[in-house]
Parts: sequence; structure tokens; C-alpha cells
Amino acid sequence: MRRILLGFVLILSVSSVILCHAHAAPLRIGSAGLSGELLPLWIAQDKRIFKKYGFDSEVITFQGGPLAVQALVSGSIQFHLGGHSSIIDAKMQGADTATLAVFIDSLPYTLIAAQKIKSVGQLKGARFAVSRLGSVSDLSLRIALRNMGINPEKEAVILGIGDQTSRFSALRSGTVDATVISPPLTVTARKLGFNLITSFQDAGITWAYNSIDAKIDYTRQNRDVVLNFLKAFIEGNAYIRKNKEESLAVLTHWMRLKDREALDETYEYLLKILPKKPYASDKGLQAELDAIAPRNPRAKQFKPQDFTDMSFLREIDQSGFIDKVFQ
Repeated sequence: MRRILLGFVLILSVSSVILCHAHAAPLRIGSAGLSGELLPLWIAQDKRIFKKYGFDSEVITFQGGPLAVQALVSGSIQFHLGGHSSIIDAKMQGADTATLAVFIDSLPYTLIAAQKIKSVGQLKGARFAVSRLGSVSDLSLRIALRNMGINPEKEAVILGIGDQTSRFSALRSGTVDATVISPPLTVTARKLGFNLITSFQDAGITWAYNSIDAKIDYTRQNRDVVLNFLKAFIEGNAYIRKNKEESLAVLTHWMRLKDREALDETYEYLLKILPKKPYASDKGLQAELDAIAPRNPRAKQFKPQDFTDMSFLREIDQSGFIDKVFQ
């Protein structure tokens, strides 16, 4: 009788696991635009890594960070992946968001200009495309212009156009004179004869560029979901390093890119900038706050620690998961 009972309990337990996976929790993930830095997310989605961790997931692409963050704050999505400056703006306005990871801690942009623009001096008075005013592309552009001796408030016309694909299209059509983009579009721009003015990556600026964020209440009520989401993202990052061709196929699917040279350059670029352990750095967060302060003095009232919750990532790291998945 005891063996029969134990067998029944075992069958019931196995059935519960199967049912749990059969009814995976729905998860809506918002990403800001289409850029190669989001490849770990796309890998986790297309290679069913999210499914492995029990999620029925949907990735929704927004035209720029501010729109994606609005969706997060409203509860339309559970996780935001994209420019962190939009999260800072929302937080300063009272949003209950927490940054759980920073998976790009530098500025990946290159400033490119129309063929007619041959020198920095010709950029004065030019029209520049960013995703949206106040976005990370906007802040990055303003930093670059100041470094080149151009006052972005008085000597530039900055227009909110959309993600980098839309910005590049605006440059090609002549709607704007210059914009900021990242690989793989930098290769396409070079081949088409556009002028690459300056690379922000080469400047070595530490900056909390792309982050994973969620609402604080959601993280408190769904700790296991947050842990598993981060594990899936980290596993997606590890997959890139071990499976080049499969990863490039996913990149091709999401970015509609078939140029092999551009794909190879993007792959090497991602290996260089995607950290295995995506902790936020105080230096990168402070750089953002300093850049935001001129247009929003409230930024001076905040510290880097006001925006982050690294406890989930730290728990995963201390368990040995990250070291193991990258072996």
C-alpha cells in the first residue's frame, strides 16, 4: 500500500511539473528599437530559452526608449530592455522602477554624416536625428557635439525620428544631415559612402547605456520570475559566444540584415561589449546623471544607487550559474 501511495505521489509530482511548463506564465518584454546589442534577448526568444525557464514570452519593439518605459510604468510590459536614460527620467518623475542589470556599460554609437559634410565645422547648423528627445541617443549626441566644440542647444537642430533603422533611412533620404548609429548599420553606412565622424566607443566613455528594468512592486511579488528572466538573458548571451552562425541567423531575422561583412563585424563587436556579468557601475550611472543635469537639475539630487537593485543578479552570480553557463 505504501509503495502504491508513493508511486501515486511521484506521478502527481511529475504531472505537476508538466502542467507547470504547459501553462507557462505569459511575459511581455519591451525593447527600445532594433539594434545588435539586443541579440541576447532575441536569442532567448527565438531559441526558446525563455520557454525553458517556464515563460510564454512576447517581445515588443518600441520606437525609442521613452515609449518603452511608458509601457513599463503603465504595466503593459513586465520588463524593459533598452536605453537607461529613459529609466532615469521616469524615476525622477516618481516611477517605481528598478534597474536589474546593465548589459552595455559604454556608448556604442558612431556619428555619421552625409557625404557633403567633410569636416566637423560643417556640422554647425546641421540637422541631426535621434530616437526621441531625452533618449540615450539624444544625450550621446549632445555629449559628442560639445566635445567637438558645437553647442547642441544653439548650433544644431536635433529631431526625434525613431530607432536607428528609421534614423538611417532619414539620413539616406536627406531629411537629416547626420545621426548616431551602432553596428551593423555602421558597415552599411561606410559602404554607401557616408562619413563616419567619430566613434563614441573609441572614446572609452563608461555609461549605463542599455539596461534591464522592471517595476519595483513586480520584482517583490515575482522574485522567481525575475531570477529566471535574468538567467534566460544571461544564457542567451552565453549562446552567442558558443554558436556564431546560429546567432547571426537570429540577428539577420530581427534586423533584416544579409550583409555578411556587417554581420561578422557586429558579432565581434558584441563579443567585446557584452559583459558576462552585467552589473551596473556607479561610474556609468553617474555619467548619465551628469549629462541629464543641464536640462533637468533634479538629476543632481539623485545617486547611482537610487536606480538599481543588483540583488537578483548577485544571487544568480553567487550560485555559480554565470560561471557555469559560460564554460
